[in-house]
Amino acid sequence: MSTESDKSRSLFWYRIKLLALITVFLSPFIGGWLALYVFDLRPVSGNYGNLVHPVKKISWPTLATIDGQRFEAGFGRKWTFVLFAGEDCTELCRNNLYYMRQIRTLLGRDNQRLQNVLFIAAPLDDEMRNFLHDYPRLAVIENFRDTNLLAQFELDGTETVGSAPRIYLVDPDQNLMMHYPAENEHARILEDLKKLMKLSQIG
Repeated sequence: MSTESDKSRSLFWYRIKLLALITVFLSPFIGGWLALYVFDLRPVSGNYGNLVHPVKKISWPTLATIDGQRFEAGFGRKWTFVLFAGEDCTELCRNNLYYMRQIRTLLGRDNQRLQNVLFIAAPLDDEMRNFLHDYPRLAVIENFRDTNLLAQFELDGTETVGSAPRIYLVDPDQNLMMHYPAENEHARILEDLKKLMKLSQIG
């Protein structure tokens, strides 16, 4: 009788241990399933910028800058920061132009792989022209109202293009791939660019 009781207890503990092992083995899968499908705890992107998914191939019109440069089918094989200023480049717009210039400088030897472009919907006034004297490498397109191009930069959940100086990132293959809010942390934008240029040899 005692032997049967010992066997029963032994079998009971064997089953407990087996269940414990199965639980330990399956817990990562169960936890992941619960996080993803029950609590909707999805992983956060390692980028500061908002990724455009899927990326959007930009169809550029022929463009002319205020200093006479002409661009067809985009701005060449470089990474490009694009800023649409609307009718006027506000203080926030000018701050972002400053940060865009600083980010390019802080890229060090990779600075030639990045260019900055400003679109403004009205002709430049004298004050703005004076401001831009400090930005000789900035490509500036004034009096720009091409709705077809503007529509390509429209994204769900963001303001109308040009109503706020949001920064858009276009890759060397002319794909709109990332964007940043008008009020941003420029140091984190720089980190994004460093990671992108380290991972990609294009541009």
